[in-house]
Amino acid sequence: MTLRFSTKTIFSILIFITLLGCQKMSEQDSMRPSPVTKVVVDNGMTVLVKEIHSAPVVAIDTWVNVGYFDEPDSLTGISHLLEHMFFKGTKKRKVGQLREETRKLGGYLNGGTIYEYTHYYTVLPQRFADQGLELQSDVLLNSVIDSAELEKEKKVVIQEIKRKLDSPDALAWEKLMELAFKKHPIRRWRMGTQEQNANFSTKDLKNHYLSFYRPDNIILSIVGDIKTEEILKAVKDYYGDFARESTEKKPIPAEPAQKEFRYLQMKGDITQTYLKIGFHIPKRLDQDFFALDVLSHILGHGRSSRLSQVLKEREKLVSSIESEAFGLKDMGVFIVEAELEAEDLRKAEAAIFGEIERLKVSNVSDFELTKAKNVIKFSYLSSIETVREYAENLAFYESYGDFRLAEKYLENVEKVTKEDIKRVASLYLTLEGASLLEYRPNRDFDERTTVATIKDVIKEGLAKGVEEVEGEELAFVKSDQKKTDISLKEKEARREKLSCGATLIAKENHFLPLVSLGVYFKGGQICESEGNCGITQLTLRTSLKGTQNRSAFEISNLMEMLGGSVELEIKADYFGYQTKLLSQNLADGLRIMSDVIQNPIFEQEELEKEKDILLAEIQKNKDSMRDYPIDLFYQAIFPHHPYGLNSLGEPKALNGLTRAEIVDWYDRFFVSNNMLIVAVGDFDSEKLKEELNQEFSDFKKREIPAPEIIEVKRRESMLAEDRAKAQTAQALGFVTCSYQDDDLYPLKVLQAIASGSGGRFFTELRDKRSLAYTVYGYNDAWGKAGVFYAYIATSPEKEEAAREGLLNEFSKFKTTPVDEDELETAKRYITGMYQIHLETSSALVKQYAKAELLGRRIEEVEEYPQKINQVTEEQIMEVANRYLDQKSLAVGVIRGRE
Repeated sequence: MTLRFSTKTIFSILIFITLLGCQKMSEQDSMRPSPVTKVVVDNGMTVLVKEIHSAPVVAIDTWVNVGYFDEPDSLTGISHLLEHMFFKGTKKRKVGQLREETRKLGGYLNGGTIYEYTHYYTVLPQRFADQGLELQSDVLLNSVIDSAELEKEKKVVIQEIKRKLDSPDALAWEKLMELAFKKHPIRRWRMGTQEQNANFSTKDLKNHYLSFYRPDNIILSIVGDIKTEEILKAVKDYYGDFARESTEKKPIPAEPAQKEFRYLQMKGDITQTYLKIGFHIPKRLDQDFFALDVLSHILGHGRSSRLSQVLKEREKLVSSIESEAFGLKDMGVFIVEAELEAEDLRKAEAAIFGEIERLKVSNVSDFELTKAKNVIKFSYLSSIETVREYAENLAFYESYGDFRLAEKYLENVEKVTKEDIKRVASLYLTLEGASLLEYRPNRDFDERTTVATIKDVIKEGLAKGVEEVEGEELAFVKSDQKKTDISLKEKEARREKLSCGATLIAKENHFLPLVSLGVYFKGGQICESEGNCGITQLTLRTSLKGTQNRSAFEISNLMEMLGGSVELEIKADYFGYQTKLLSQNLADGLRIMSDVIQNPIFEQEELEKEKDILLAEIQKNKDSMRDYPIDLFYQAIFPHHPYGLNSLGEPKALNGLTRAEIVDWYDRFFVSNNMLIVAVGDFDSEKLKEELNQEFSDFKKREIPAPEIIEVKRRESMLAEDRAKAQTAQALGFVTCSYQDDDLYPLKVLQAIASGSGGRFFTELRDKRSLAYTVYGYNDAWGKAGVFYAYIATSPEKEEAAREGLLNEFSKFKTTPVDEDELETAKRYITGMYQIHLETSSALVKQYAKAELLGRRIEEVEEYPQKINQVTEEQIMEVANRYLDQKSLAVGVIRGRE
C-alpha cells in the first residue's frame, strides 16, 4: 500500500486566533500546534492526523459516510442497529472483548449514528495509541454479525426507542420533522420503529455493512499526543488489506417547497408544554446559511438574545427559549424552541413571530452583530478543546469536502452584514414556510384549536413586530489587557492567599487562548432546610439579574460579547460561578464577575421572575426519566437531611422566600475569607493576582457559621410514582463515605468494575440479558457523606428482574474477591479516563475547587491516579461489606404504564 500525501502541507491552525488578536505561538516550543496531515490511501480511504501535545491522550475516530438518509423506508434504523452490533465481536475477538481490551488500556469505545454519518471512536492514553488503532481496524475490517447476538441487541435498541418516546424534547423534534417534511427522509423516525428493528435480519445488516463500509466512504481521523510518522506506519500495517468495491449512493429525494403554514398539537404525560417552530432554509455550506447562523444567535442564543429578553425576561411567557440554524449537506431547518405553560402559548407564539418580523424591517445593531460572530468563533474554539472533539470536527468537515472548511466557515461568518440578516430573515422565515408543533400535558390539550386559529395569532404578532421597539444599545468593550510573551509550557498549580482574604488556585496552560475562571463559596445547600429549600439557587440566579453598576441585560450582553457567559455551579456543600473566556478578555470578564459577586441588588421583580423559572424547571425535571428517579432516590436515602433536598428547591419553600431572606443568605456566605478563586488556562499568574486583589480589595470579611451537623441515618426506603411512560426507571443504592475519607478510592475502583461499557452491570444486564439500554453505577461523595447508586431503565414488566439483577451484582462484591485482571483493568480504566476528563480547563477548575472546598490538598488532583493504583482486592471487599448493606437499600422509581 502506498501512502500519498497532498502536494503541500495542510494546516488547520485556527485562523480566527489571529483574527481575534492572539499572539503567534512559538515555533520552537514543543507544545505548539502542528499541521494536519491528510493522506488519501490507494484504496480510497482518507486519513487525517493532527498532533496535539497538551495532554497524554489520543482519539481515533472511524467516520463512515452513511446515516439515516441513506436508508430506504423499509430499512429505517438499520444504520443505528449496525452501530450497536459493531462492537459485538470480530473474527478474532469474541463478544465483549473489544470493550474489555479498551478498558484495560484505560480508554473507552463509543459510536453514534445521525442523518449523514455513523462514527466509531476510541479515546485512550497516548502510550496505547497503536493498540487502539489495531482495535479500531479489527472492528472495521472483521466485524461479525452473529444472529444470536443480533436478537439480543434488537431488544436493547427497542429499549432505546422507548426511552426516546419518554423524552418530550426528543419526541417533539421527531414530530416536527415529520410535520415539516413530506418527501425528504428527515421526516422519518431516526431509529426506525420497534417493529422494524425487531424484523431486521442478519442478512439485512451484512448487506448494509458491505455496501457502505468501504474504504472510499471512510475517513480515519487521529488526534492527540502522537507522532505523525509512527501513526501513518501503523495505519499502513493495520489497514493495508482493506479493500471493497465502491457502491453508488442513491440521491436523496428533494423536498418540495412548502407553501402553506402547518400545525400539529400533541398530548402526553408531561408537566410543561414544548413548543417547536421550524422553517426551511438552505444547506449548511450555502452562502445564506452563514447569515442565518448569525441571525439565530442574535434571535435566540444566550441570555441577552432578543427572544430571551422579550419572552423570558420582560413578558415572563417562557421558562426557556432558543433558536438554532441546523444545516446538513442538502438541506437546513431554522428552529425556535421553547418550554412554557400552555396558557401562555398564544402570547408566546405571537411574540416569537413578532421578533422575527422585527429582523425583517429594521437592522440589527453593530453590537448584536459583533457579539453573535464572537460567540460563534468562541464556540468553535471551545469545541476543539478535547482530542475527541477535534478528531470529530476534522472528520465532519472532511466529509463535507475539506477539513479546512471549518476555517472557511468562520471567514464566511465574519463577512455577514446587517443587510444579509434582514434579507435572509425576509426570504426564509416566512409564515407560509413555517411548521409549528405544540406538545402539551394531557390536561391542557385543546381540541378547538385549528390552523386558522394559530395563523390569526401569528398575524397579530407580525403586525406588532413591525412597530419600532427601542432596546438598550451597549458600547463596545475594549480591553486594556495586553498579551505578554509567555512560554507555552504548562505550569504546576499554585495555591496562595490573596491580600483581599480569598484563596487563589492558579494553573497556567497556554496551548489555547482560553481561560476558565471559577469563584466559589463554602455553604449553601448544606445549610438549607425544608423551609427554605432552593434559597441558594434563587440567590445566585438573582445575583446575575442586576448590580449597582449594571443591569441584567448588560451583564449577559457584555459577557457574551467577550465570548463567554457566567454559569452557576451549586453543589451540596458549596456554590459559585464559573466562566470561560478568550484570554485576551480575562480582565474585562473579571470586572463583570466581581461586580456580580460584590454588588447584587436583588430587585423584587427579578426575584419573582427567577422564582417562576425555577418552579418551571422543577416541573420539567419530573418529565426526565433519568433525573427524576435519581431525585427520588436522594429523597429516600437522605430524608430530613440537606443532601436529600432538591437543589432546585421545593415549590412551597420557594414561593415563601422573601427578598429580606435572600439578602440575609447572601450576606451570610459572600465574604472574601470564604471565597475561593480557581483559574486554569492562558493567563499570567502574577498579573491575575494583582487584578484580583484590586477588584476585591473592599470586599467584606467575616467569620461564617458552620453548618448544623445532621446525622445521616441508614435505613431501607423506597419512593415510587406511576406515570404513563414506555419504560420504568429506577435508581437504587446505599450511603457511603465522605469525600475526605480514603474509602473513596476503593469505592471508585468498585464503580469502575461495576459500571461503564464492559462493566459488570453492562455485561450482565444489557449484553447478556438485554434488560436495558441504559444501566450504570456511580459513587459520589460530599463533605459529610456519599452514595453509591445504580440506575437502570427497562420495560415496566422487567422492574423486579432489573432490581434483583443489580442487587445480585452488588452482593458479589461482598462475597467474592475481584480477580487480579479485573482489578488492574479497572485501575487502568480509571486513570486513563481521568486523564481524558481533565483535558479541558473547566474540568480542572471544578476538580481543584472540589478538592480545596471539601478538605483535600490540591496536589491530590494530580495524585489521584497514584491513589487509585494502590487499591487492593481486600479493600474493595471491605468497602463493599461496610456500605453495600441491603438492609439500608434506598430506591427511587418511576413506574411506566403504556
